[in-house]
Amino acid sequence: MLNTALDPYIDANETLGIDEAYFYILNLYRYPVLFYSIAWEAYWGKGMLQTTLPPQSNRSVVVSTKYPLHIYYGVNEEESSSGYLEYCHTTYSFKEHGSYGWNISSENICSDIYVIREPTGTYLPIFAAFMIYTLLAILWTTSKVIVRMIRGKLSPDNVHDDLDRLQETENTAHSVIRTTKSSTRIHSVDTFRGLCVLLMIFVNNGGGKYVIFNHSAWFGLTVADLVLPLFAWIMGLTIAISKRAELRIVVSRTKISLRCLLRSAILILIGLMLNSMQNLHSMGTMASLSNLRFPGVLQLLAVSYFVCAMLETIFMKPYSQDTLLQFGRFASLRDILGSWPQWLIMASILTIHTSITFLLPVPGCPRGYLGPGGKYDHRGKYENCTAGAAGYIDRMIFGNHMYSKQKNIIYDSILPYDPEGLMNTISAILIVYFGVHAGKILMFYYQCNSKVIRWLLWAILTGVIAGVLCNFKTQEGVIPVSKKMMSLSFVLTSSSFGFLLYAALYILIDYRQYWSGAPFIYAGTNPIFLYVGHILTKGLFPWAWNIPYHSHASLLFMNLWTTTLWGIIAYFLYWRDIVITV
Repeated sequence: MLNTALDPYIDANETLGIDEAYFYILNLYRYPVLFYSIAWEAYWGKGMLQTTLPPQSNRSVVVSTKYPLHIYYGVNEEESSSGYLEYCHTTYSFKEHGSYGWNISSENICSDIYVIREPTGTYLPIFAAFMIYTLLAILWTTSKVIVRMIRGKLSPDNVHDDLDRLQETENTAHSVIRTTKSSTRIHSVDTFRGLCVLLMIFVNNGGGKYVIFNHSAWFGLTVADLVLPLFAWIMGLTIAISKRAELRIVVSRTKISLRCLLRSAILILIGLMLNSMQNLHSMGTMASLSNLRFPGVLQLLAVSYFVCAMLETIFMKPYSQDTLLQFGRFASLRDILGSWPQWLIMASILTIHTSITFLLPVPGCPRGYLGPGGKYDHRGKYENCTAGAAGYIDRMIFGNHMYSKQKNIIYDSILPYDPEGLMNTISAILIVYFGVHAGKILMFYYQCNSKVIRWLLWAILTGVIAGVLCNFKTQEGVIPVSKKMMSLSFVLTSSSFGFLLYAALYILIDYRQYWSGAPFIYAGTNPIFLYVGHILTKGLFPWAWNIPYHSHASLLFMNLWTTTLWGIIAYFLYWRDIVITV
């Protein structure tokens, strides 16, 4: 097989962008060939035409390195006596800013893809940022230890005079424990919530344009996909704690219900305002009622919060009133058996959601379709079936008042759908209630082992069921993993991560006290304020600025600076004991 040493670049002035590589194709075939490529996730027998190579020619094309690419070439029907044929189907993971070669010498004979120029270290900026933040954390911790030593009461020669002893006794006698809003909170909960909101800020600002910090195209799971469900999960945990506390101080259930309704209404109103602001940023005009997006992140959280909070308000007992559940043979299951009405309602919601997903007839689409639609899914067979029943319901209910972006990074043009639509909000209710149950485990059991073992068992149970549903793969099984659809397998997977993460934080922060939770604990005391603030200031200096040449390193620096600045604001609010709640 011919191995070329020719210059792979046709345009020497062309500069590769983020997640791009050169692919040099040498065609020694006697006919013109058509080169196709498409992300492996979207390959169903039809690729995107990238270029046509004349006979005995070479050409360099720019390919995406975001996802593994499925590539092949075809021969036009008029050029081949046997009709249109496709050859050399292969899948390859190109690396950013590398140069690759592929030789086509005769029918169905192709070389392996070879490397002409080694790719750059795409993830080196992440490693460098991690090391810098680790060093800063070490310096911060060391400085705090030094300050404590300087402020200590022992003199260098370890000698106290009578005046020192008298002053120490007086200070001890009159010392009081200062109680603040922050000191009365559960540190592991605030740390969990702060981690979610800071990661949400980082992801929403671009995440350095790394695939792992951006939402998956349709199927699969990335770090960005887990941010919203984990925030919803920890919100459920706080519901269990707050409602039990309110009921124990003899607040009427009617008053608690009105508070839940008011809080949900405020979140929805703020969400609509943010949608209006985003419309202003994207289109340059104020949103009108004809195109204002109704669903949104805060709206999804508001509805799921209201449903779960109302269930706990109605059915939760402020004290265990069943002696058999408290001390009898079923004491080890009291967190489940004591909440059987709520679980029954959750099972009903799950049944309704699943039935609608798989049984609702959608015109021109198969029942139970969960894919993205568009012309590249199954060769365009389901082009008008984006999001299946969920997308159909959203388009019927919301019309123009929904997510307007219809360009998918893999599947090209798809129909409008809303990732925070009605069906996805119903799925979010299940995530929130898993968090509610985690909160009940936290309250009902006193030994750390009893709590952690139950959280781990729930993590295993939800994880295994999710794996069975998706066949332990991203794009297969009865119900594939999809954040866009908020599928059941995705709900169970994210809940599994929620149980695991909180168990680890509880041990490290609340039980063993190895870690204070800083810096995430500061953001966790004012999560809604930080979320709203970063949306309103997105793209504004000093949070962001124009970068002439985009690269992972430059964008990562700016996105981390944005996140760090909001972390500093969160620390100031924490230090001043300012807690802004809705």
